[in-house]
Amino acid sequence: MRQKLIDVAKLAGVGHATVDRVLNQRGGVKPATAKKVIEAARELGVDRKLPSIYRQGLRFEVLLGRRQIPLCARMSDAFVRAGRPFEDIVAVERTFVDDTKPEALAQAILKSRSNALIVYGQEHELVVDAIAEVTSAGKPVVTIVSDVPSAPRYGYVGIDHYKAGRCAAFFLSRMASEGTAILLCSDLSYRAHAERVSGCRDGLDQYSGGRLVTELIEASERDVLANQHLLDMLSGTNIAGIYCASANHPTLHRLLARKSIARPSVLIGHDLSGETERLLRDGTMTLVIDQNPDLQVRKALVTLALRFGLAGALPEETTVPFTIHVSDNIA
Repeated sequence: MRQKLIDVAKLAGVGHATVDRVLNQRGGVKPATAKKVIEAARELGVDRKLPSIYRQGLRFEVLLGRRQIPLCARMSDAFVRAGRPFEDIVAVERTFVDDTKPEALAQAILKSRSNALIVYGQEHELVVDAIAEVTSAGKPVVTIVSDVPSAPRYGYVGIDHYKAGRCAAFFLSRMASEGTAILLCSDLSYRAHAERVSGCRDGLDQYSGGRLVTELIEASERDVLANQHLLDMLSGTNIAGIYCASANHPTLHRLLARKSIARPSVLIGHDLSGETERLLRDGTMTLVIDQNPDLQVRKALVTLALRFGLAGALPEETTVPFTIHVSDNIA
């Protein structure tokens, strides 16, 4: 297969990376170039399903976060599956951008040659300005996973993060003993994290009857002081429970693996992944709140399909219900 793809690159007069981007629908390739690659692959009899040549010429580009984030990998796979019903009339392309660098996401938004964008990222002024610039030029932007409501985006598709935080508070208040509840997140610049933390705080005020005192820790992977504070809290404080408002928090996972750290009686997190499923199975995690990426993706594509008047698209609610998983209901 590798030799066949090299032959495709030679016949189309492009590089190997361009062939890879076209055949795997990763975006960033001019339509005319993509057409040459697809035609060369067909001529050489490449043994795989090839992208269509998109009769209407529409392109939707999806700007996801870092490829190594489990949620972004799940979202990427979901876009491949959900894009198939549209593939004869629109190209759905995926581009991974370092979501911790708002300047990189802003540039990706501004440089996109697509007809519409689906964007995941921080609510940063550079991102807000970039969305405003492209929407003023007539390009619709749908935010997904984490909203950017201060920007003139066309719509948001995702769960109600405030309610997800209240859901975590409900279980913490009923399952945790008296003490400190750590509210942990990676970056409050993400609207999703901020709303989850806000919802959990409000919920604990209502549900716990004052039994639980909250301690907010905003700790990115590179924040040495914040991560040391987290270690100190886990090592020497009566921790009644932890709510991890981030989709993935490697530092927390590493600390809990230490024998010197006592596991909290209640640990609630977000988004199913290989790591969170393992933690559910071994009893480290109590429950996981999942945001249904497949449903988010389908609703985001349908939202844009309606915007462009594509046949067969019917209006539907853009708020996605979240689901709760414990060790007994994961595959």
